[in-house]
Amino acid sequence: MEVTPLVSAFLSFLFVIGLLLLTLWFIRSKGIGVTPRTGGDLYVVQTLRMGAKHHLSVVKYGDRTLLLGISGQQISLLDNQVTAEMTTEDANQDTLSPSAGSQAPASFAAHLKNLLPKGQ
Repeated sequence: MEVTPLVSAFLSFLFVIGLLLLTLWFIRSKGIGVTPRTGGDLYVVQTLRMGAKHHLSVVKYGDRTLLLGISGQQISLLDNQVTAEMTTEDANQDTLSPSAGSQAPASFAAHLKNLLPKGQ
């Protein structure tokens, strides 16, 4: 059975459209090339992937810093702190690892840094 040029062109068109949709789906699912979107006072500071569909995100909103746990089905607020402007001395003191008998780090960033694996 011979395929007419019109049918061949139509099948080629469908193939190209299918490849385009597959590529767009892949890019969207992996988050490749996604630029950060800012909405005034709202922006994502950092995101840490925990698995295929799970990640932690640190979000700043106005004077608040939020730690969000995000999965495929829900978003959970894990921590909510007021962001205070810190001096360089305070930031350096908070990033030091706490020794036995001393207080835990006061800042959210230092606390998150202590929880993350050392390679990151």
